[in-house]
Amino acid sequence: MLLNMSMLIVFIYTVLCIMYVQANRHLLANMTGTVVAMTTGLMSNLTIGVILGMLFAQNLVMSTGISILFCFLIGYMVGRPLGLLAIIEGIGGGIMGGVHGAMLGEMIPIKQWDAMLFIMDAMYIAVTALVVYLIHDRKHREEQPAAAVKAVKAAKDSFSAAPVRTSFWMIYIVLPVVVLCVAAWLGHSPSGWERPSPGHDMHSM
Repeated sequence: MLLNMSMLIVFIYTVLCIMYVQANRHLLANMTGTVVAMTTGLMSNLTIGVILGMLFAQNLVMSTGISILFCFLIGYMVGRPLGLLAIIEGIGGGIMGGVHGAMLGEMIPIKQWDAMLFIMDAMYIAVTALVVYLIHDRKHREEQPAAAVKAVKAAKDSFSAAPVRTSFWMIYIVLPVVVLCVAAWLGHSPSGWERPSPGHDMHSM
């Protein structure tokens, strides 16, 4: 169950990141755009690679090949609104993350899949949250009046960071983590009609 929830969360959050980049592409020039494309491509495909490595266990060629296809797709979708340089950064970071993720998913023992999935999902959510906040911060700085810009430059200071909306981050970070915890717990709890297996078999004398 946790594996299915991981795939769903990665899909939804990757689509949301691509849409958010598309909507704010005018703010993501030069280095900011390439950082966003590379980070999104790397983290998305690293998590996808781990999931594929678990789905196609004992078949590293298949998991790596499919992961590389996702690398090109996600890298292109993220970088397309930002230009050719961002596309190359997104694809390059995605290939690195996808290949390493597939190898990592292949090496993890089955009994430790849930723990690894939880770690990867939590890291993926945290990093994409930082990407969203980076774009939000750029939007906040663009909305500052020109007079404030001149005053800040004269004082050699910087703008205060964009305010953090607690309600948004509660939904973006806390809610999916709670869902993952519930999925992990349900995946390990025995069913109502199924008795848990004992630690050792009882043999009749």
